[in-house]
Amino acid sequence: MSSLACAGQQYINRMNAGASPSVFRCAQCEQVEPQCQCDKYCCLCQAVVDVRICADGLMYCQPCREACDYEITY
Repeated sequence: MSSLACAGQQYINRMNAGASPSVFRCAQCEQVEPQCQCDKYCCLCQAVVDVRICADGLMYCQPCREACDYEITY
């Protein structure tokens, strides 16, 4: 294996994120969910119970996530 190919493989190994789930960020503060200090309420129905950040960066309650088929980070 050439030194260029070896260096390329080392770069790929370092940059590989693995199979970990996506991390969704708040659209307002751009923080991940545990660090987000924004008021948490569903952007569709204004509920405040079981609200999570979804892939689009907005917050949704459980019923709205199920109705719209949104995913969350576990």
